[in-house]
Amino acid sequence: MSVHKDFHGALSCCLEYIYKKYGEKELDMCLRQIARNVYKPLIESLKTRGLAALEEHWRRIFTIEDGEFDLHYDGDVLVLNVKKCPAIWHMRERGYRIFEKFCEHCRIVNDEICKAAGYNSSVDYDQDAGSCTQKFWRRREG
Repeated sequence: MSVHKDFHGALSCCLEYIYKKYGEKELDMCLRQIARNVYKPLIESLKTRGLAALEEHWRRIFTIEDGEFDLHYDGDVLVLNVKKCPAIWHMRERGYRIFEKFCEHCRIVNDEICKAAGYNSSVDYDQDAGSCTQKFWRRREG
């Protein structure tokens, strides 16, 4: 499978444009709508298969993009440690401008995917280092 990493540069420009033209709230709403539509099959798979669906998704994505990552479970929490984000590093290598809030899209998109499927997520990122830790777990009722 071929991947066009220049997509990340285009995404960065798009996110920055929406943020500057319409504001943070509109950017958040836009990303949530995109998450619900683009990732609908992943949401459905997460509902039926549980965290194995996300594990499979992340393993496939980071393998295709040659990312440096570790994926494991800490009890009932799926943990994705991104040691070298392929998006950040590709944009740096190509000299693309990186929107100062670029990594926020991961937090927002993950949150919306998980919320729609009955899960929670967190993203702790260091955009300057091009690394993050993402966690996913089933939402507790009550």
